[in-house]
Amino acid sequence: MASRVDTLKRVGILLLQLLVTAAGLWYVFHDPQRRAQIAVALKQADGIWLILGWLCYSVVEILATVRWQLLLRIQGIRLSWLRAGAIVMIGLFFNQFLPGGVGGDAMRLYFVFKLAPGRKIGATPSVAMDRVLGLLTLLFLAGMSLSLRFNALTRSSSSLHIVYLALALLGASFVFVVLLFWLASAGLLSELPKVTPFRKVIIESGEALRRYRTHLVTMAFAFLITVAAHLAYYTSYYCAGESLHASAGHAASLADILSIMPLVDTIVSVPISLGGVGVRETLFQELLGNLSHVPPALAAFTGSLGFMNQAAWGLVGAAIFLASQKIINR
Repeated sequence: MASRVDTLKRVGILLLQLLVTAAGLWYVFHDPQRRAQIAVALKQADGIWLILGWLCYSVVEILATVRWQLLLRIQGIRLSWLRAGAIVMIGLFFNQFLPGGVGGDAMRLYFVFKLAPGRKIGATPSVAMDRVLGLLTLLFLAGMSLSLRFNALTRSSSSLHIVYLALALLGASFVFVVLLFWLASAGLLSELPKVTPFRKVIIESGEALRRYRTHLVTMAFAFLITVAAHLAYYTSYYCAGESLHASAGHAASLADILSIMPLVDTIVSVPISLGGVGVRETLFQELLGNLSHVPPALAAFTGSLGFMNQAAWGLVGAAIFLASQKIINR
């Protein structure tokens, strides 16, 4: 009975994600005039900027591999750089194309268990700490964005509502982080009631903090790596916008992209659509259009084009997964 309920729940989540994705894409691209504008922009797109965007996102995955290697080695798990990079790419694919956004974590654990069966205990904290670092970095960058560009970001009522939504999600995330640090330092993780929402995630994340708290210098370095990875990721969207500059007549500045991306990431991290598709385009249309005066169709398509860099690497992860048995045996 429980398995049937779980199956129905997963199907329900998938249907909701498909509905939100379709609704978002229809909202921003249903106008034939906008689609024609995008077609013209694609014909005039600057290939050099597209390549630069792809290279920027490549840096993201390289830095993600370096960070995870640091976390693994603190736990005494040693993987070759090739294997670690391959597993990170496989995780990217499953995070993008599976409902929920956590399938990649499960796949990373699966491969570590296969490659280092004697170190299973340290694998879960490494993945959990990877997530915690991402959350801390997002809070930091979003806080910087809002403190420096709040007035510019809230010029219109639509963008103001988006900022308030992001603030609510960031506030909840901040409370989660504070609670996590308190539970871990007080040794209260095991005493959480079984009915506590997200109990497993809280315990795993708290255990990760406990295991890594004696490695402050390494963790500070890992945090800086995560900040650099986020900035490279955001810059890939700037390159996407610049590639459409000839058609748009006016592209967003790098400062504008760096201002909106933490807010976009905050909202897109809620898994209500497949890979954030549909939601991301809607947010770009409103935020980039109001902040940088980019035409709505091209503002939305900038979000799509930027995501394509990530999706392309996700497909590389899919190819690696198909050859994963060779990776395990190498």
